[in-house]
Amino acid sequence: MSVVLRAGYAPPLARPRWLARRLPLSTALLVLMVLSAVAAPWLAPYDPSQQLDIVGLKNAPPSLAHPLGTDPYSRDLLSRLLHGGRVSLAVSGLATVVATILATAWGVMAASSGSVVGGLLMDMADALRAIPRKLLLLAIMLVVPHPSVLMLALLLGAGSWTALAQVVYTEARAVRAREFVRAAEALGVPPRRVLVHHVAPQLTRVVGAASATLLADLLAVEAGVSFLGLGVRPPTPSWGTILQDGVAYLGSAWWVAMAPALLLVLTVLAVARLADRLTGP
Repeated sequence: MSVVLRAGYAPPLARPRWLARRLPLSTALLVLMVLSAVAAPWLAPYDPSQQLDIVGLKNAPPSLAHPLGTDPYSRDLLSRLLHGGRVSLAVSGLATVVATILATAWGVMAASSGSVVGGLLMDMADALRAIPRKLLLLAIMLVVPHPSVLMLALLLGAGSWTALAQVVYTEARAVRAREFVRAAEALGVPPRRVLVHHVAPQLTRVVGAASATLLADLLAVEAGVSFLGLGVRPPTPSWGTILQDGVAYLGSAWWVAMAPALLLVLTVLAVARLADRLTGP
């Protein structure tokens, strides 16, 4: 009991069991996707925007020269997928970071305030969440067509933090009610120190799992926005724009749409699996 009541004490975080396990296939796949996207300029055999032969190589099937074939504009599909992964993963990843920072700050601030102020802050977040996110994004992007990668990420992140804020708020309130936090407060530990050294470390796992779930959602949202032609400006590739290029040729050149769709599904499943492992014991 004397240890628990010592000012500034917080119980050490146990090493999560999932860190001690063997690297799962889903996580290895996700790491491979990220590394491939980062190394795209060196791995891509062609310039992703280069039209190699608009007549002879239009929708060419997979071959030794073009392992995944070419698209309707005779551009090498493998090169576009690698560079498109840079855009899709960068946009969704940065949007997740933006949303996580906003949600964590809002949720912790609400949990650290009194019940009246905290409830008001969360009511404001709920009111924002009631606005259909996808319709709001579409409306903004109609006004700002083809935003930059940074602008698109900021728009997606700013419209996706409210649900995560509720998770942070609920968990932060639960942590603040725990004995070691109440003991630190009773012993006069400054509120800022309590927040930084006692509450925040206990939120890491929950926030990480919720952020991974949000990342999976934002990958699909970014692909949908790009598929509708409201994403980054062509000819900059993303998985959504590559899918849009190939959807009209499903009968004659199915590989053009199948490749980005498969990559998108595998990446979303890998991220979702990572979220499950963070949530599990």
